[in-house]
Amino acid sequence: MHVRFGLFADGPDPSRPDNAVGAVTVGPHGLLRLLESDLGIAWQTVHAAEEVGLYRECLAVHNDLSRFYHASFAVDPVGTARTLLDWRAQWYLGGWDGTFADVGQPRLGDMAAVEGSATDALPPCEGQRLRRILQALDGGRSQIERLELIEPLADLPEMWRRLAQRLGGATVPFHGPQAAPDSDLGKLQALLAGGEPASLKGDGSLTLLRALSRDVSAQAVAEVLRGGDAVSRSVVVAATDGIILDNALERAGLPRAGFQHYSPFRAASQVLKLALALVWEPLDPHRLLQFLIHPVSPLRWGTRAQLAEAVAGSPGIGGPAWQRALENIDEEAEAARFWTAPRRYDAGAGAPVDLLAARAERCMAWLGERLAGLRGDEASAVYGAAHRQAQAFVASLRRLQDNGARQVAKIEVDRLVDEVARALSDDSTFAEAGHVPATRHPGNVVEAVDQVIWWHIAPSRLDLAPVFSPAEQHALATAGVMLPTPEARLAAAARAWQRPVLNCRQRLLLVVHDEDQGRHPLVGRIEEQLRGWREVRLDDGLLQGHNDAAKALAIAMPPLATKPLPPKRRWWHLERALPARDPESYSSLAKAYYHPHEWVLGYHARLRGSRIAGVADGPLLFGSLAHRLFERFFKAHEAWPRLGEDEIRRWLAATIADLIEREGAVLLERGRGVDRQRVATVLERALLQLVSHLRDAQVVAVAAEQPLERQAPGFTLVGNADLVASRNDGARAVLDAKWGSEPYRRTEIADGRHLQLAVYGFALATESWPTPGYYIVTSGRVLAEDAAFFPAARQPDASDATGKPTDWAQAPASAVWQRSLVTRAWRLAQFQRGEVEVNAGAEPDAASEPPPDGLDTRIEPNRFDDYVWLTGMAPSQ
Repeated sequence: MHVRFGLFADGPDPSRPDNAVGAVTVGPHGLLRLLESDLGIAWQTVHAAEEVGLYRECLAVHNDLSRFYHASFAVDPVGTARTLLDWRAQWYLGGWDGTFADVGQPRLGDMAAVEGSATDALPPCEGQRLRRILQALDGGRSQIERLELIEPLADLPEMWRRLAQRLGGATVPFHGPQAAPDSDLGKLQALLAGGEPASLKGDGSLTLLRALSRDVSAQAVAEVLRGGDAVSRSVVVAATDGIILDNALERAGLPRAGFQHYSPFRAASQVLKLALALVWEPLDPHRLLQFLIHPVSPLRWGTRAQLAEAVAGSPGIGGPAWQRALENIDEEAEAARFWTAPRRYDAGAGAPVDLLAARAERCMAWLGERLAGLRGDEASAVYGAAHRQAQAFVASLRRLQDNGARQVAKIEVDRLVDEVARALSDDSTFAEAGHVPATRHPGNVVEAVDQVIWWHIAPSRLDLAPVFSPAEQHALATAGVMLPTPEARLAAAARAWQRPVLNCRQRLLLVVHDEDQGRHPLVGRIEEQLRGWREVRLDDGLLQGHNDAAKALAIAMPPLATKPLPPKRRWWHLERALPARDPESYSSLAKAYYHPHEWVLGYHARLRGSRIAGVADGPLLFGSLAHRLFERFFKAHEAWPRLGEDEIRRWLAATIADLIEREGAVLLERGRGVDRQRVATVLERALLQLVSHLRDAQVVAVAAEQPLERQAPGFTLVGNADLVASRNDGARAVLDAKWGSEPYRRTEIADGRHLQLAVYGFALATESWPTPGYYIVTSGRVLAEDAAFFPAARQPDASDATGKPTDWAQAPASAVWQRSLVTRAWRLAQFQRGEVEVNAGAEPDAASEPPPDGLDTRIEPNRFDDYVWLTGMAPSQ
C-alpha cells in the first residue's frame, strides 16, 4: 500500500488522482484508523463532552488546596478540565509516557498525579494511540509499503516522527520555483527563496483581489474557474469558510469541491441549549422567544406561535397575554409550561441536577422519536448527532450526581452544553465529479500546477504565547516530552504557506477581504518588499458600473439590457369593488383615511408583518407597562379615592416589580439596571399624578381598558378606552395614555387632528360628549380641549399649531368625528370604483384633494403616531 500522509490531509486532496490500486492520501485520523485496523488494535471513542467529564472527575479526586488548578477548578471546573486535557494531549503527542520523575515543578507533578487516575479512566488520546501502534509494530507489520510525507520530518510532532521513521517515511520531493523567472510570480518565488526585493511589471501572473464581501469574491472566483480549462489546471486553497466558495461554484454551474461545513448551529442541536437557558433567574425573554420560534421544537408550531406572540408583545411569563395563550392551547398547556416556565434558579447557586437531567432526558426522548420517524440520511445524521449530544450531557450530569453533586452552577452547565454541542459536519456537502482540485490547508499543495487561487487568505492565528515556564519546558524535555518551540512552529507554518506559491507555474490569485484585522505573512511580504503588483478592487468596480475588475480577472461579462424601475403610482385601479369593513376601529379608520393602500393590503389582502420578529422594548414596551399598571390599579382598588399616598406607594413597590417580571422582563437583563429604575420611577410618579388629577376633577369611578361598541352610520365602531372617568354629576372624561410626545399631542389637538380622541368620544357619547384628552405618562400631564373637567389640564393655544388664528369651537372632538364620517364616505366611494390611493412616495394629484368638510388626508398623523410611539418624542423634539 502506498500512503501519502500529511498533518492536514484529512479533507479535500488537491493532488492529481493516482490510478494505482492501494494508493491513498490520509491525515492523522485516517492513518490511525488504517494502522489500528491493520494491526488488530481495538479502538474506543467517547463523546468529547464525556471525555471532559471523565477528566473532570480525575481532577476532582486529586483536588485540594495544594493543587495548582484548585482556584480555577472551583470557578470553572469544565473549562479547567478542557484546558488541562489539551495539555495532556500535547504532552502525549510530544512523547510523554504519563509519568514524571522528581522534576521539582509543582504543575508537572500535579499533572502526573492526576494521570495516575486518568490513564485507566479515559480512552487513549492521539499520542497514546501512536504509542500502542509503535509497540504493535515491534511484533508485527503493516500493509504500508511506502509512506510519503507531505511535511518535512522535522515538522511532525514527536510521536508522528517516530512512526514515520519506523515506517521509513520520506518527504515528497520539491523541485524549486516553477514560474518563469522574469514574471511577477517568478520574482515573488525568488523573494521567498531568499532573493531581494524587486519591482514588478503587473503582467497578471500575481494578482491581489480585494473585496468586502466573501460571497461576492467567491462568485468572482467561480466565474474565473468557469472559463476554458481553468478547472483542470487549477488548485483552490480555502482555509476557512470554504462552504461559501462551494456554494458559488454551484451557482456558476460547476461541481462542488467538497469543502465541509462544520457548525455548532444546526437547528436540532440547539434545542437542548435553549431549553436549559430557561431555568435561570431572571428570565431571559430573548432566549424564550428563540426557543418558541426555533425551526424545530418539542412543541407544535401552533402552540409556539401563540406563546411567541404573547412573549413578543409582553416579554415575560404570567401576564394576561401569556395566560390567554395558555387557555387557547389547553391540550398542550402542561407541556408548554414544562418547557417554557420551569422553576428558575440563581445562576451562581446553581440548579438541581435532577431538574437539569429531567429536561435533558425529555429532550433526548423527543429527539429519539423524531429520529425514529426520519428516512433521509441528512436529517437522520443531524438528529442522531443531537441525540448523542443530549445523551452525553445526561451522562455528565449523572456522573456529577454520583460524585455527590446536587446543584450545578450556570457557568458549568453552559460549559457542559458547549462541550456536547461541538461543531457538527453538514452531511449534505460533498465533492462532485469533475470538481476543481481543492484543499483547506496550503501545505497540501505539493505538486506543480498552472494556477493557484487562494481564496480568503486570512491573517495568521498562531497562538505563540508561552504556556509553560522555561523551567517547566526544561523539565518536560528532560522527561522526553519534545514540544515544538514557537520558532519551530513559525518556520513550519512559513514552509506550509510557501508551497502553493512556489508550486504555481503561471498565475497566483490571492483573495483578500477588507474585513480581516491584520494580514497574512504572504500578503505582508508582497506589500512591503515588492512594487508594482496588480491589485483588483472588486467592489469598487461593481459599484461604479465599469468592468475593469472583470477584465483584469478575464471574466466574460455579456452586456445586459437596462430595465428601468416602474414609475411611482399614486393610484391603484382594481377590476373589482372593495366592500366596506364592519366593524371598524380607530386604527382601521386611520388607515382607510390616511393610507388606504395599507387598509386594503391589511384587511382585504390580509398581508401583515410578523408580530414575533423580536421582543418588545423601548417606549413601545414602556407604554404597554403603563397601561397595564393603570389597569391593575383601578381594578384592584374600587375605593381608590380614599387611599393615602403611602398606601399607593406600598402597592406600587410590589406591583411594579411583579409587572416588570411578568410583562417587561427585558428590563431585568444584565446592564439594564438604569433603564429599569428609570421606568419604575416614571411609572410610580405617573400613577400618583394621575390619581391627583382625578381627585382634583372630583372623579368617583374609573374604568380601565373599557370595551367600546357603538353603532355608527353604516358600521359598528369597536375598541378599548384606556381610562374612562366619571363624576357624581354624570360628567365623564376619556383619557388615552401616551408614554411621551406631549408637544406633538398638544399640536394635534390644536389642529383638530385628534381622531383617536374623537373616536373614543363618540363611542362613549350619550346625551353629551365626554371630555376627551391625553394623559402623558412621562410628564404626568393631562392634555385636553379645555379645563372644564380637569382643572389642571394643559390646553392648546395658537402657538402650538401653525401660528394661524384658530376657531377652537370648530375643532372639538365632536367636529373631528363628523369630518371623519365625510372622509369615510369619500374613501368608500373610491373603494367601490376599485380606486386605491397610495399615499406613499408619489405626489398627490387632483383626485387626492379631500372634501372641504372632511379631514385633511394629506397630513399623515398615524405616521407621526408610529414615530412618537416608538421614540417617545415628537419629530420636532
